[in-house]
Amino acid sequence: MPPPLAADTRALKRAVLTVVVLAGTFQAGRIAERAQWPCRLQPVAALVAPLLGQEMPSAELCELLLRLPHF
Repeated sequence: MPPPLAADTRALKRAVLTVVVLAGTFQAGRIAERAQWPCRLQPVAALVAPLLGQEMPSAELCELLLRLPHF
């Protein structure tokens, strides 16, 4: 029989892993959203993106990003 502390450690590891996965998923969503905004505002983004230090994505990438489903 494992010591009771081992069960607590496993539960803690599982909780930490869950938090890390959720945080990673959230950050991936934020990064994808930042990549999409120039594609949604194509005429204005060409003027604003250089001011913010971002590059315009290619037309092909914009087309693919805009086809992705939004959750």
